[in-house]
Amino acid sequence: MINLYTLHPTSSLVMYPDNDVTGSAISKYELILTQTLDESQTTIPYTDIRRLNTNVAANKSSVYVMAVSSGSIPSPDGQYTAQLYVGDFIRSTFGDNNLKYGTTHLLWSDVSSFSNRQLISTDRAYVHGSNLQDITTYTGTDQTGAYTTYNS
Repeated sequence: MINLYTLHPTSSLVMYPDNDVTGSAISKYELILTQTLDESQTTIPYTDIRRLNTNVAANKSSVYVMAVSSGSIPSPDGQYTAQLYVGDFIRSTFGDNNLKYGTTHLLWSDVSSFSNRQLISTDRAYVHGSNLQDITTYTGTDQTGAYTTYNS
């Protein structure tokens, strides 16, 4: 089981390939986390995940030691299915995508597509995040109120 932490700057993980994967020297990685409870998906793009054991040739199937930026890990605690993909990110051209002009908020230089995508491995993951709601603290002087204490 993979453990990912949202409170650390980065999390590292190890995945063993399910089948032979061929990649090029410019291959990039993408991690998709699907929450078990509500099946919501979070895609961690190639800009937030990188392979640490780069001394292994890119086209060899071996252990994948990866580092993930914690800013892109979903915050709710829970169990997820993690799918690691390898592929090539290619800058999109204007005619190759379906972005609607008024609804996108990206720089054109950041628009790219993930091609030649191959599944490296699927594994279970646990995200150590936070399910806490934001608490509003009032600091004024006129704060009269009552509370009840329950013994357990």
